[in-house]
This record gives sequence, C-alpha cells and structure tokens, in this order.
Amino acid sequence: MNFPDDLNPQKQAQILQPCVRATIDLALNLKQLHWNVQGPNFKPVHEFLDEIIEHARSASDELAERIVTLGHPAVGQRVSLGDATVPTAEDTFVDDTNTLHHTHTMLESAILTLRKAQQSLADIDPVSEDLVISILADLEKDHWMVRSHLK
Repeated sequence: MNFPDDLNPQKQAQILQPCVRATIDLALNLKQLHWNVQGPNFKPVHEFLDEIIEHARSASDELAERIVTLGHPAVGQRVSLGDATVPTAEDTFVDDTNTLHHTHTMLESAILTLRKAQQSLADIDPVSEDLVISILADLEKDHWMVRSHLK
C-alpha cells in the first residue's frame, strides 16, 4: 500500500509499540492481582479487575493490528518486550484495598504511555491518534472508578 508522503508508517509503528507493551503489561499484572486479591471486598474487586483486564487486552490487540496495518510487525511476546512498563504485581496475596492502590498506579503508568503516544501522533497520523484516544477513554474511566474507591 502506498501511504501519502506525510505519513511515515515506520514512525507511527515505533510510537505505537510502547502502547502495546504497556497494555500487555497492564493486563498481565492486573491478572496477577485478580488471582490473589483477598478481603471483604474480594468479589467486587475481583470482578472489576476482569473488566479492566478486558479493556487492556482489547487495547493491545487493536494497537498491534494498527501496527500491522501500517506494514510493520507487532511485538507482543512478553519475553520480547523488555522491561515492564507498568509497576509489577506482587507474587503474593494482596488485600482488596492494596489491590486497588496497585491497580490505580498501574493504570496511571499505562495512561501516561498512551498520552505520550497520542501527543506524538496528533499531527502525523489522525487514525492512529484516534485509536489511542479511544483506548484512553476506557482506561481513564477505569482509573476514575478505581480512584473513587480510594477516597
């Protein structure tokens, strides 16, 4: 496919790849918390994490497919992604309140990565920017809901 001269698919792919990594890391670390949450609010926190995990998984899929659409391979194997981009979950049981605190921090980190990408894409690729904005809308809403539980 021939792209317009002002579109540099390699640059867009390089901007989007950290977003793939962040959303994969977010999903994996939230799943760790999901399995190990304990406390009086176990069930609602456990189920809420599933919703956020689905948003993160869907986001990584959409972002990777955009990279491939641009003609570049997407990197999505955890071993190939390098260091984690979101704070990692503990390999232990975590009480429900601390689970929400960890979730808040993880979401904040992933959102920051996506915000940087959105800003970089703003003037060069409105399609990719729109995709990132759509993902941010879901993750920022999740972040707000988590934050509301911590007040």
